[in-house]
Amino acid sequence: MVYNNLLGIFNRHITGPLEIEDIPAVLGSGLLVGASLIAVIAILFYVLKKDLSKPEAYMTLRMILVFEIGYFLSFWPSLLVEGFPGGFHFTLVKVAEVTVPLLVESTLLPVVLAKLFFELNPNKPVSNQIKWGLISGTVYLFVFWLNNAGEWIGAIMTKGFAYITQYPINMLSFILTTFGLLLLALYAAYFSKKSFPKLGLSLSDSDLRKAGLIITALGTYLVLIFLLWLYFGSVGGWGNWYAWFLGHGYLDLWGLTLPFVGLTLLFTSSKNEAANKIQKKRYTLNIKQVNLILFLTQALGMAFYIILSAAYDIPLPSTKILIAEPIFRNLLTISGSLYFIFILLAIGLSINMNKKE
Repeated sequence: MVYNNLLGIFNRHITGPLEIEDIPAVLGSGLLVGASLIAVIAILFYVLKKDLSKPEAYMTLRMILVFEIGYFLSFWPSLLVEGFPGGFHFTLVKVAEVTVPLLVESTLLPVVLAKLFFELNPNKPVSNQIKWGLISGTVYLFVFWLNNAGEWIGAIMTKGFAYITQYPINMLSFILTTFGLLLLALYAAYFSKKSFPKLGLSLSDSDLRKAGLIITALGTYLVLIFLLWLYFGSVGGWGNWYAWFLGHGYLDLWGLTLPFVGLTLLFTSSKNEAANKIQKKRYTLNIKQVNLILFLTQALGMAFYIILSAAYDIPLPSTKILIAEPIFRNLLTISGSLYFIFILLAIGLSINMNKKE
């Protein structure tokens, strides 16, 4: 978000008519930078064992939510300018790429997050807070699907169906994005509904392995789509999809690190005894072996993400990115491929093996 905010400050238009959407976009990204910094500071308190009191922890979360709500509301000017008939640049393609995704993102997400804000109160039941946290996460995933599926649909509307029927790589990417992400979002909704805690219960009573699977699947999707570009390039020629994923869509590329969290949950024992019994033992792993696999995966992912970040950050304040330069592309291909392989390895081990306590 710091990258996006700096890019906006230096390159967004401040003269008409584009200032209608560009100035709010820069201010909105600045709010998300603020939310990110608050989150980082809170994490540092935890890492340095400087405990936050319960009221301070709630206040921190609520401040982050206020900034997030402001960020999503900042999409409304873009929606008004490009998302409705009569606006600048409005076309049928914009309906798929802008109108539908932004309408949901700038309307539903602020409402859901506002509800979570009011539930985050030390005097209110924790079960309701967890419930609305799960709902918020599910809505985020649906918005992510809408954004990416909309871009693929827009690409087909621009290039024609031959753009996917004649190019298997594009077909794979299209299917994973439009159908795969939708199925993942629907499964997340199902998991959230089943995991709504009753009064007095906590989220740990649910099967956290399933939560880990959802988080890992989302991160793995991003890694795979990026690897497809690294190996095969812009198949069928540059289009809306590649411009989105590698250009505007870089805001979602932090999700490449989601397996860092998701994979650890795959090896987490649930307090739900019934859920634990479902995991039949075929082999066993001890904690050291599990940690070694997870640390290796995370180290490879960190290397991949650092190289990717450098490719975007080095040219600042220019909009140029360096991922296509041979040195960056080769390093990203090697580190990304190993990261992807280890993610699959860890998922496979979590399915077939149980760690010894």
